[in-house]
Amino acid sequence: MKSVQDFSPTGFRAAYEERRLTQAEVAQAIGVTVNTVGRWVRGKGAPSPRLFAALTEKLAVPRSQLLLPLSPDADLAVLRTRAGLRQEDVAKRLGVQASDVSELELGVGRVRGEWGAVLSALYDVSPDRLADACRVTAERWRENVNTKRQGAGS
Repeated sequence: MKSVQDFSPTGFRAAYEERRLTQAEVAQAIGVTVNTVGRWVRGKGAPSPRLFAALTEKLAVPRSQLLLPLSPDADLAVLRTRAGLRQEDVAKRLGVQASDVSELELGVGRVRGEWGAVLSALYDVSPDRLADACRVTAERWRENVNTKRQGAGS
């Protein structure tokens, strides 16, 4: 399972300290070990989308407080994990299979017209930002294909 790539250890630490919580209390509240929370604080890992959603709920903070600023080269998978969602969650909202969301994130699927508004709302980004993430995802897919072709031709 993918971790939230833009997780901010500094934002996380500030959020739980502002609430006068210990790492142990945060760990217990979301069902992980204190060592796991400690790794997140040290930047040695990040929560999964499910645990990220639990953190924002437990700490009663907006997702943005626990995230680094959105990178211009963020792809669809980054937008999804920043929203604290699994592929299955997105698929359910779109009324499709999780494999359809996986194909989108791999760059081999296309965002259907009616999906754009749903994805923008789910990911809390503008339609233009969603389009940028789709472009980045497709470019990465093309780069991977070209790299494989060049490797096969050697």
